[in-house]
Parts: sequence; structure tokens; C-alpha cells
Amino acid sequence: MVGIKSRKLTAWKKNREFGDIMGGRRRVKLKDNIVQREHSLLAPSEFDEIPICFADNTSRDYYFPVTTDDIKEALSRYPDGATDFITHIWLRKHSKTKKYRYLIASPIAGSGVYLIGLYPIQTDHRHYFENGKPQGKDLHEYEKYARIGCDKKGFYAQFTPESAKQYYLEILVPFCVDWLIEEHKRRMPWLY
Repeated sequence: MVGIKSRKLTAWKKNREFGDIMGGRRRVKLKDNIVQREHSLLAPSEFDEIPICFADNTSRDYYFPVTTDDIKEALSRYPDGATDFITHIWLRKHSKTKKYRYLIASPIAGSGVYLIGLYPIQTDHRHYFENGKPQGKDLHEYEKYARIGCDKKGFYAQFTPESAKQYYLEILVPFCVDWLIEEHKRRMPWLY
């Protein structure tokens, strides 16, 4: 019986199917689900009208101060061809796992996808800061649109409905567009 492996050493191999991850799981266990949704977006085909717009339904405690039409109108103010490569506009809801949400905008670029991602704010028009009171340039940027306050949850910017919309269209959308333009230049320098 020399040369025959013990059944105990090969038992796990017998139950594995093609594509399984060692240990019996069907997918890699990722704690933060980073590959959940934004990495499943596909580049639009030549027949799709871009930008492709979609909006998630938010909970009753949050709302979007802008619509996808407002964002399209803001993109049309850029010079001809400057934003033609932007493929998606996504008004997305926050993850359920985080109690206090600090993120408002998140541009994403990759695999033919150039996405403007905007998150909602609370219905009381407050945006809480992650790391205490903002300093310098950031504080000056917020003070144009909101009043800075503090409560037991931390420092926040208190918007009005009009100032929240203005902040999204004048600060967040241009931030996303500028970031995406720089990323597009970095990935495709021969076009510039």
C-alpha cells in the first residue's frame, strides 16, 4: 500500500466543485462588500445614450437635493466634448451597515466606466463631518452654503433645501467632473 494517499488527506478535494474557493466557500468573504455593486457596472455600448442615469430609493431619513436632470444640465455647461466620456450618473443610497454617513460624493473610474456618484443628505438638512470640525479651505467652502454647528453626534453643516441643491451643483458635481477628467487624461493621454 505504498504510494496511496490516505483518504483523510484527500477528502476535501472530493467534495470540491470547479470554481469553489478552498475551504468550501463559493465566494471570497469580504467584510466590507467592496466589490458588491459599483464594480458590477458595465461600460455602455455604442447604442446606449450616455450618461446612463439611475437613482436608488433612499430611506425616509435621507433625500437627494438634486435630480439626474439637474446634473445633466450642470454637465451641459462645460465646454463641448469636455464631459462626453462620463458614462453614468448614480444617486446612490448609503450602506446599511454604517450608522453615521460622512460620504457625499464618490466619482469612480475604471473598465470603460466613468461614474458620478452622489449620496443623499439627511432630511433635517444636516451633513455630519467625520473628523471633527473642518479646517481652513474646507470650512470656508461649507460656510458659503451652510451654517456650521455641533451637537452630541459631532460637528455638522446645516443646509437649507436651496443651499443643499446649490452645494451639490456648484461644489460636488464639479469636484466629481474634475476628478474624472484628470483620471481620463491619466488613462488616455493620447486623447489630450
